[in-house]
Amino acid sequence: MPEDVSIVGYDDSQLARLSFIDLTSVRQDAAEVAELAVQAAVERLDDGRTADRDIVLNPTLVVRGSTGPPRAS
Repeated sequence: MPEDVSIVGYDDSQLARLSFIDLTSVRQDAAEVAELAVQAAVERLDDGRTADRDIVLNPTLVVRGSTGPPRAS
């Protein structure tokens, strides 16, 4: 790895950042996710919102040593 296979994780945990793991990861802002979840709960409880609401966050790809370039065909 990464010569034979690339590996990508999700959530970009502290373990992924360790130099001996060096895992390419998809990161979402955990604080923003938590804030939006609390806000949605408050809207339901305090404001009586009953309609569904979609919230879309843009993830970020953090490239590290667990991925390599594609093989030539």
